[in-house]
Amino acid sequence: GRRVLVVDDEPELVGLALEMLEGLGYAPDGCIDALAALDALRSGASYDVVVTDEAMPGLSGTELARAVRRTGDGVPILLVSGFGGALLAERAAAAGVTRGLAKPLRRADLSQALAEVLG
Repeated sequence: GRRVLVVDDEPELVGLALEMLEGLGYAPDGCIDALAALDALRSGASYDVVVTDEAMPGLSGTELARAVRRTGDGVPILLVSGFGGALLAERAAAAGVTRGLAKPLRRADLSQALAEVLG
C-alpha cells in the first residue's frame, strides 16, 4: 500500500508502470508532466517514492530530483533512462537521485529497486 508517484511524458509508459506497481501491491499515481508532478510534491502530496523518467520536455528527471531535494523532501527517487553511462550517473547523484533503472523498465528490476530504497 505504499504510495508511488510515476512521472513520464509518455502516457503508455506511465500506464505500464502503474499496472506493474499495482501488481506489486503499491498504490501508484501517474503524471505525464514533470512540472505538474513537482507542483503536487510542493503542495504537500505525500509519496513513499518517486519513479521518474530522465528525458522529458520542460523538466528532466534529474532536474525534477534537484528541485524536490531543494524543498527538503527526502523521498527516494528512482531515475529511469534508456541512456546510461558515467555522465548520467554523476548528474543523477549530484541531483539527489537515490537509484537508477534502465529502460525498458522490467517488473523484477522495479520490484528489487523499490525493496532496496524502501527497506
